Amino acid sequence: MKRRESETMAEEKETKASMTEKEQASQTAARQQTSQTEQSDQAASATGAGDAKTQSQQAHLSNKERNQKVAQQQAELLEKQTKKELKTEIGIYAGLTKRNENYLYRLNKILTEKNYDQAKKEAVLQDLAAELREKQGKGITANRLYGTPSDKADEIIAGPKKKPQPVTFWKMAVDNGLMMLVLFCAMYAIMGLVSPKAIKVNGGVLTLLVTSVLAGVGMAFFYQMAADRKAKKVRLPFWKMLLWSVILIAVWMLVFTAVAAIPGAVNSALNPIAYAVIAALAYLLRYYLKKKYDIRSTPF
Repeated sequence: MKRRESETMAEEKETKASMTEKEQASQTAARQQTSQTEQSDQAASATGAGDAKTQSQQAHLSNKERNQKVAQQQAELLEKQTKKELKTEIGIYAGLTKRNENYLYRLNKILTEKNYDQAKKEAVLQDLAAELREKQGKGITANRLYGTPSDKADEIIAGPKKKPQPVTFWKMAVDNGLMMLVLFCAMYAIMGLVSPKAIKVNGGVLTLLVTSVLAGVGMAFFYQMAADRKAKKVRLPFWKMLLWSVILIAVWMLVFTAVAAIPGAVNSALNPIAYAVIAALAYLLRYYLKKKYDIRSTPF
């Protein structure tokens, strides 16, 4: 009995030891499988990171090559434009003296800095160069002919000046008539303040208006003769102009005396303040008409 029990216990120990070995072997296999799985994942991750890094480097290289290509194209375009401008400038400056060539060079630089149209600039420079070639043989320089390059550039950019329109005879007559009305009214206002009786002796409103109109027409006639003589349209001798001036003054004095003798309310004298107001209104009207119609031929 004892012997059987001993054998049974020995078998049980062997069985337990065998089971323990199997469990340890199973756990070891599981650990190895887990380790292999982790290593596989790490390898896959490293491979993915390497691929991403490679793609990033390829994209960076692609952008860099593209930028270099664009920069090269821009440089080639700029070089072509510079060669074209240089060729044009050489053609423009051909045959000019060093001083005139330097003048056009500075003028070209100023116009470029002020963003003047390229086609217009070339046309202007060609015209100036042609004129300078013609006149430099006579000793005329660009500075003497056109002024400083800066002034000439401003003139080119501003464009040609508008020629003033000639003033017609009747515009000149109205302008001078208003001027005489202002002078007469101012004189009557001062005379009224100093000596009220003097206004009644020299006439009233009708006298003032008629003499102003007549003076305006007479002065316009005189200015027209002077302008025609200056423009050599009519070769009127100076003594005839002087004679006409005397005649106009005589006619004006006769009309003034005749109209001043007319009695009645239409030719009554006004007070000094009224004359001053009329003088101010006539001056403003004349100023407005001069600005609107660009009347510049009269002295005042």
